[in-house]
Amino acid sequence: MTKELQDILGIVRRGPGPFVLATLLATEGSSYRRPGARLLLGREGLLRGSLSGGCLEGDLQARAREVLAEGRPRRIRYDLRGEMDLVWGSGSGCEGVLDLLLEPLTGFPEWMQWVEQAWASRTPLRLRTDLSPENLGRRSIPRYPGPEAPGPPEACVEDFPAPLALWIVGAGDDSRPLVRMAKELGWIVGLLDHRPAFARPERFPEADAVRSGHPAALLPSLPLDARCAVVLMTHHYAKDLEALRLLLPSPAGYLGLMGSRRRSAKLLAELAAEGLRADSRLHAPVGLDLGATDPEGIALAILAEIQATLAGRRAAPLRELDLPVLAP
Repeated sequence: MTKELQDILGIVRRGPGPFVLATLLATEGSSYRRPGARLLLGREGLLRGSLSGGCLEGDLQARAREVLAEGRPRRIRYDLRGEMDLVWGSGSGCEGVLDLLLEPLTGFPEWMQWVEQAWASRTPLRLRTDLSPENLGRRSIPRYPGPEAPGPPEACVEDFPAPLALWIVGAGDDSRPLVRMAKELGWIVGLLDHRPAFARPERFPEADAVRSGHPAALLPSLPLDARCAVVLMTHHYAKDLEALRLLLPSPAGYLGLMGSRRRSAKLLAELAAEGLRADSRLHAPVGLDLGATDPEGIALAILAEIQATLAGRRAAPLRELDLPVLAP
């Protein structure tokens, strides 16, 4: 839900308001969205986000106008179980209960600044939202980060993990769709290349960072952690070998290598002879088998594999899994 909230924060910051932010606090039974999903509304209607398959948004617009008129937050509850689902919409069959917080926004709240700062520094953030009638909607950062931290008896605790980060080594044309699509997902994206003519910001306007230099000079300075992915797309054997020497011992959660199986096997054999062995983080060749042959399709295959890997999933069809299916 990072991208959704990124867009909402951008709209609120740019203004002008007022706005109403609807946040899904909790659910019972089946629901279209998970707790933490948000919907931003203005005087003219929906602006960004969703909380249901469309059956509640019309009523939420009317509730938002009431919240704006009153100038104070409100907690509401929708019961979509059984025949009540037919009352609210088109019979979507959600059969769940949704607990929502609606709050008016006349500026850029302090808690949104906290979220932006945490994202910029790629540090996790935990916020507690007071749900007591006298302090409804007031946010605070728990003094004790553990799950059993003391706080108001009526409260909702929400975790904001660091955004996923993708570093691409290689600034060829096939890296362009990978940068664009990763940014559409709300990821932080950086790009490195040993060729100054390729590593230029104007070639990758969506990227958060574009750096020119040799891997040995650049890679050690990258802030890699378990929520970071690195994809090697240099198409240069010696540069890939140099990069892998530095990346295999790193804490990056995902490593991807572009190229054929034969080329990858040769690289890994050379590294193994030096005492460096790859683990399950290395995906070589990189990407899922989506039948992709063009740069955009290959980018999709790479991003899908990164998403699944960092989420701890197998990238199997949902129809084959006995798991709850919820919108993000």
